Amino acid sequence: MLVSLWLTGFGGMAAKLVLIGFWGVWIFPLVFRARLTGDGLVACLLLCGLIAIVGAGDGDSDEKLRLIGNLLILPLGLVCGICLGRDCLRVMVPALAVYLPVASVFQATHEGWRLNHPFLFLGLFVLACVMARPAYGVIGAISGIAVLLSQTRIAVLALVIVLLGRVRFSHAMTWLLGIPVLLGAMVMAAIWLPRLLMTHGSGRLAFWQMFWDDWLQADTVQQWLGFGAGSVEAVLQQLPSAAAFGALHNDHFRILFETGLIGIILWVMGWGMLIWLARGSRVAVCILASVAVTMVTDNTLSYGHYLICCGMAAGIAMREAVVENR
Repeated sequence: MLVSLWLTGFGGMAAKLVLIGFWGVWIFPLVFRARLTGDGLVACLLLCGLIAIVGAGDGDSDEKLRLIGNLLILPLGLVCGICLGRDCLRVMVPALAVYLPVASVFQATHEGWRLNHPFLFLGLFVLACVMARPAYGVIGAISGIAVLLSQTRIAVLALVIVLLGRVRFSHAMTWLLGIPVLLGAMVMAAIWLPRLLMTHGSGRLAFWQMFWDDWLQADTVQQWLGFGAGSVEAVLQQLPSAAAFGALHNDHFRILFETGLIGIILWVMGWGMLIWLARGSRVAVCILASVAVTMVTDNTLSYGHYLICCGMAAGIAMREAVVENR
């Protein structure tokens, strides 16, 4: 895992191959022997259907493989969490704990100083949420503070959503102590982390509108099957104004543009099925919901380590909920 983390600096594709290969080796025998039925079978069929749409659509072969690999990472983490349980933490948590202190720096931007790697810290925080005490408190607090220092608003929002899965609203101390602490944290954030409350034009809306217009003006085949894997980046590379933008920053819209109406229907149904499978654990539901929220304004599908951490944490929470209910 340390190797895969260091490889992210060289483009990410090699890192994802190591990531998928490492965990795939562990769970392949378990999955191979498993007999999928019911909801699990439906979820698997939805994923296979979306992959088939990507493979059969337009686009370069490398881009198709890249998108398919991205689509597999969260389900892979989910299966690892369900099958291996907290044994996943013995690999992922130490790797992140070694890598992040060494690779993290404060970066100066026109909006102030920000700590890098917000989604890796968020992944560590999510893993901490399914750890046993006291490690949960220590690692969760450190990684949570790091997410706040990144001043990445969507990451902070995702952190709050995950926290909602851990908070016990039936406890009196939650209301007596939690509300004052929350108000104090909000005041401190407003003073020391002003970017979290800033409103500025990032350019996202303009590019989303441009791609939406392109999709509306496309022929029927492209609207139903999409423009193909990699088409978003291909369009952006032709626009000088998009050089600093880099990507679409909306994975849900990207799926619609690249795989069409059929793809987005399978995508939405797949997310619905994941939430349905996790319904027995409030923590798991909140973790999966937080990932879906980050995909509204970011390129979360490209963040392999974050996705696999969230998948593992959700899977562990689902596994423990089943054990508790027996």
